[in-house]
Amino acid sequence: MRLRSLAALVVLAAGSPVHADPVLRWLRAAHLAPADQPGPGGAPAPAAPAAAPMLGDVTGEAQSMGLADLLQVAVRQAPALAQAKIDIELAQAEIQRSQAWADWALAAEVAGSTRDSGFGERVDGVNVSASVARALSTGGAVGLAAGGSWSRREFLFRDEDTGFSELITSTGYNESIVVTFAQPLLRGRGEAIVRAGERLAATQRDAAQIAQRSAAIAVVRDVVLGYLDLVAAERDLEIRRASLELAQERLRVTEAGIRGGGVAKAELIPVEQAIATREEEVMAGELVVLDSSLALRRRVQLPIERGQLLLASTGDLAIPARSWSQDQLIEAALASSPELAQLRASEAGATIEVEITENGMLPSLDLSLQVGPSGTADGPITAAKNMVQFDEFTAVGSLRLETTLDRTQAKANARAARGRRERVRVTAIDVRSQIVEAVTRAVAQVQVAERRYGIAVRAVALAEQNLEVEQARLALGKSRNVDVLMRQDELRAAQLRAVRTIIDWHRAATAIAALTGEILPQYGIEVK
Repeated sequence: MRLRSLAALVVLAAGSPVHADPVLRWLRAAHLAPADQPGPGGAPAPAAPAAAPMLGDVTGEAQSMGLADLLQVAVRQAPALAQAKIDIELAQAEIQRSQAWADWALAAEVAGSTRDSGFGERVDGVNVSASVARALSTGGAVGLAAGGSWSRREFLFRDEDTGFSELITSTGYNESIVVTFAQPLLRGRGEAIVRAGERLAATQRDAAQIAQRSAAIAVVRDVVLGYLDLVAAERDLEIRRASLELAQERLRVTEAGIRGGGVAKAELIPVEQAIATREEEVMAGELVVLDSSLALRRRVQLPIERGQLLLASTGDLAIPARSWSQDQLIEAALASSPELAQLRASEAGATIEVEITENGMLPSLDLSLQVGPSGTADGPITAAKNMVQFDEFTAVGSLRLETTLDRTQAKANARAARGRRERVRVTAIDVRSQIVEAVTRAVAQVQVAERRYGIAVRAVALAEQNLEVEQARLALGKSRNVDVLMRQDELRAAQLRAVRTIIDWHRAATAIAALTGEILPQYGIEVK
């Protein structure tokens, strides 16, 4: 009955626009796997029957987890994504640090001094100053400085002829306000140069954000592929167990025939040999399921310990009917490629370096101006009054030129910066070619897998019919057990090829989704 159910469902799948997993269709028809939720392909998915514990108490019961749950855990715990978040924070801190050029700088100083010559002369002084300054986006700086000084001089006057002596004291105050302005006229001039550090930090931040998205795509892709490996191992094991059941049923029928006297005892030998071989294959398949579970646990960062080793998939893989436009997929892959986006950010950073180094080839020509009133008197109030009345006024201007004749280092720096930018552009051309090649190959693989599946479905149906014919021949005495077992092996091989075809289709479709960036919204993953 199971074989007839499988044959009927396989034929039905061949005429349907959505090709479902043949093994799970058979399980559902046999009332072993109720449907409960959609799988990765969008078809209704049955909850896989809990597999019996393998390897004794070491593995424990299989933990059923859907792909969506595994992806959420993986994204939440992936070290690569955690590192990407840290890199973004560091880049934001670098942007903030690079904006320090616009901060106001405040300074204040009080200084006192005293000097005693030892010959009856003493000089005391106090200087107070305060300033505020700020860099300009033009590359210059503007500032305001205010200062005051007090000095007192005492000296003993002696007249050697008359012997007259007198202590003479003089006091003076000086107060000033100065406006300062400095501006480079060649090297270092312009907002592009001033904000170069901020622009470079912004490109690093952009690159870190792109790297985060790229890491998310890689995590999701690897988990999906690991999940497909687990599904393939489970389906393989189910097919091999079903093949073992067929051999055991053949053994029961043969033993009954021997007891009835109509079958020779020699017919037991190939059946028992087939059972032993298929039991070994089932055990090997169980190890493959264990290996796939461990690999998937490691990718998702799930615990791996005694009793927590096995995972059980909950999805029914199907091949949905859809069209593939290679040109549109290539265009989408090029537009959303994290690698190309990172190269664009690197090229932007290299262009900024070229601007800086080319500006560094210019000679240094700096203009400096200092303008402000000052006042001097024997009292602080009088000195301040003289200052605000502009009794004394100071204006100082300078123009300073500095350069090297050969400018060897500046030329070398500019040449190296242009070379780095050109290298990024050449790399981008190569990456574009790789993306086009990868998309083309994946589209070809997915289209071939669709055609292979149609052939595999027919092959399963024909193998099913061949087995039924061989069993009918055996019932008429025109065949042997070894021939029936061979037909069973052919059926198993056809079923395995059908499952592998579905897995190959999903692997190729996953590759396309990763290349085009659709894999994140496809599984509801948001990168924050």
